[in-house]
Amino acid sequence: MEEIPTYDDFNWVELPICFICPLATNKSRDLDNRWSRLRSVNSYNMLSLQVLYQPGAVIHLLVMCFILETAYGQDNRNNLFSVNMKISPIKNANEFTVEITITSNVDECMAVKVSTEDKPNIKYLSAHAAYTACVCATNNFFWDIQVSANSVLRGKAEVVPAKGICPDGEKIYPVTTYMRTTAREISVTP
Repeated sequence: MEEIPTYDDFNWVELPICFICPLATNKSRDLDNRWSRLRSVNSYNMLSLQVLYQPGAVIHLLVMCFILETAYGQDNRNNLFSVNMKISPIKNANEFTVEITITSNVDECMAVKVSTEDKPNIKYLSAHAAYTACVCATNNFFWDIQVSANSVLRGKAEVVPAKGICPDGEKIYPVTTYMRTTAREISVTP
């Protein structure tokens, strides 16, 4: 009958967590070989991390991360512009004016394409247009619609290439892809 290793047979401090519970069916000789191989691999891998145990190295690493992040600290890539939709009723029943306001949150201009979702119960009184404009501060875009049933209207604003849209000489924000959406519920009277 083979002898199964006990808890005290191993130096558990050096063992990886995944091997703390060895299977009882393995031979003790095989376990000893596996543990010795794991110790050598583990100590080799840990040597590369011992540099981080020195306080000076950790401080240098933190300073480097801080410097790299500071270069983009004023950059507002997660919120280049804000989108606000306002829906106001017109004199006629179930007719509304949709106003989408784009406000730039950076100090540079960008070309923005603004559109609304096409829905079967929303009729555009003039045209279902998509506007493209150079937004440097705040721009407003309008649509007149007629709604036949309660609906949710979605608007979308996305940055497009500025060539031919923004005037030459304008300081253009260097981003090529960014999109925001907004939605409002429209309730109609029967």
